[in-house]
Amino acid sequence: SPGREARQYLLAGMTAPYFELYRPEQIQGLNSERVMRQWGGSTFPKYDKLSVYISHMHTDHMALLPYAHQELPVYMSHDSRSLYHSMVAAGSFPATAARMIACENLSVVDFGDFTMQVIATDHNATGQGRNPQNIDRFIDICRGKPIDVLITEGTRVQPDPSKVSVQMTEDVLLSRFGELLNDEGLVYVQMSPRDFERMADMMGIAAQKGRKIVMEASHALAWHVANREGLRLLAGHPALGAKIQVVDATIQDGMEVPYEAVSLEHMAEHKSEYLYFFKFPDLAHMIELETLGELQGQSRFIQSDYGVKTDHKDVAKFLRRFGIAGHDLSNGGHAHPTAISDLIERIQPKAVIPLHSKHPRSVDTRGVKAYYPSKGETIAVKSIIESAK
Repeated sequence: SPGREARQYLLAGMTAPYFELYRPEQIQGLNSERVMRQWGGSTFPKYDKLSVYISHMHTDHMALLPYAHQELPVYMSHDSRSLYHSMVAAGSFPATAARMIACENLSVVDFGDFTMQVIATDHNATGQGRNPQNIDRFIDICRGKPIDVLITEGTRVQPDPSKVSVQMTEDVLLSRFGELLNDEGLVYVQMSPRDFERMADMMGIAAQKGRKIVMEASHALAWHVANREGLRLLAGHPALGAKIQVVDATIQDGMEVPYEAVSLEHMAEHKSEYLYFFKFPDLAHMIELETLGELQGQSRFIQSDYGVKTDHKDVAKFLRRFGIAGHDLSNGGHAHPTAISDLIERIQPKAVIPLHSKHPRSVDTRGVKAYYPSKGETIAVKSIIESAK
């Protein structure tokens, strides 16, 4: 509920019960005792100072950032900070009052009692699966040190790991995307505006195929702001200089979009010229785009790791109604279970904690002892190593 987000997260036991993390107006009058009821009697250590690190800009990792205390230091990569500013510009999230501190790749932050090194990997800081060399570098850095505990995600792990489907690589995904641009008709792409690396690659392919780039307004604003701040990941990418147009019907009152507007009517009359970065709430645009002009029934609709899939009842209904072929070009952005096992085996920590998974006990740790923490548990690293099984 607007204005009550942090208190509702706290009362639901969905975030850490440290009141100093949150803006005072968000938790005004909130009773600590009632909050702690959600933690089943757990106790939490007391700290003189708290800081936050945000690994990447997926909602389940950063949704509380808008409600963070104005004096709270929040560390993240340079590109993640740029991406957050783009999300604010697009209207996806409110701005934050917290002190966002951008960290360069491989930089070290000294907290006195310990240090933190920030290492870019390959999970959606701004893209998905295009930089496996980052994972190799991370592993090499870890192998050069005695690692006590490795914490890793296990999103794609299933009860039976052998039944996990083969993951489409990013190169294959982009190759199939290029093939879909060869025929006549309009091409819709429904994807997260946070996946700038994939978006840039798609824009580059479209330019090679002679397609013009048109975006829904919030996508365009996100792209503009992120690149104005200089995404490290896209430095020198040819898509940075691409000409972009914005669908006029998506520009809201008071919205300043730094690109030329194009009408639905014009796009409908010139379907084969365009690649449209599309957003689900604008589904009704298809009515005009597909019934006006020629080349009806020749469009393609691509869903690329977006929350609303081609089998969504409304999307499917529109695709059937206008004879549009639907295509799923997705790879999920998370590692295959075998890749997670390889990561653990190569690093050889004293203990591993699989998190971010519905089936953490199904992770094949290749002989490395695993520890499975419970919600609200506080435990020392030494005890994790001794208790791992």
